[in-house]
Amino acid sequence: MLQVLKVAPTALIMRGPLGQEHIGQITITKGTELDITVIGATAQKKQVTVGEITEVEAGKTYTLNVSAPSAIIPGMLRDALTVEAMCSDGQLRTTVVQVTVDHQAPITMIPRGNVVFQRRDTARLGSPGAAPVRRDLQLLGTDPNAPFNITGMEVVDAPEGLFKLTQRAIKPGERYVISIEVTEPRQERSIRGQLKITTDHPDMPQVAARIYAQFGTAAPLPTPRPRPTTSPVKPAKGVLTPKVTPIQGKPATTPKVKVGS
Repeated sequence: MLQVLKVAPTALIMRGPLGQEHIGQITITKGTELDITVIGATAQKKQVTVGEITEVEAGKTYTLNVSAPSAIIPGMLRDALTVEAMCSDGQLRTTVVQVTVDHQAPITMIPRGNVVFQRRDTARLGSPGAAPVRRDLQLLGTDPNAPFNITGMEVVDAPEGLFKLTQRAIKPGERYVISIEVTEPRQERSIRGQLKITTDHPDMPQVAARIYAQFGTAAPLPTPRPRPTTSPVKPAKGVLTPKVTPIQGKPATTPKVKVGS
């Protein structure tokens, strides 16, 4: 089935720093021989505002501006736009465009949420020569005009030395990677802590994440089965093996004497 109305992008994503208005644009073109006239659009959840509709090429192409107000809490909002167009056959047709608004904090941590070291990963730490278990976090600056640096890192509320921290700059001022390693097994079943990262960003001087590590006993290595010293040789199929009776010793014999003739 041909689409009378075509939109680009098919799903609009407006992403930007927290506290700023986000602006996006949708292009509507005709998909058949019918001419179109875009007459309006409606946001179903009222999370975004429909702005100016511009005629780029009469009967063929239009642009639609969309905006989202600033927010004070980081997060994602979703809405849907119903676009209406009058076609040259006299019919009113509509199409729906999904819209996502992502209000980002000045510094975004990926992945978001907790850092978890599962038991199946830490169990091998009890084996000789086992390498530490590692998880990586990325810190991204939302606004390229507001660079930042990491000025300190620490893990609190956890045994000292259990978690080892290192950092490297992927793009100084904008993107960093924090590596967290568990270096040793523990008797406790689980340990919780909190990673605190300090920065020189004026709007976000600290970034935090919770760390959760599970521990257990490493699985014992399988015991090797003893190998036989000799392997019995089986006779070929259809061949009879003669029964051999071992000789225990030849008995003494008395010489026969021939008497008379």
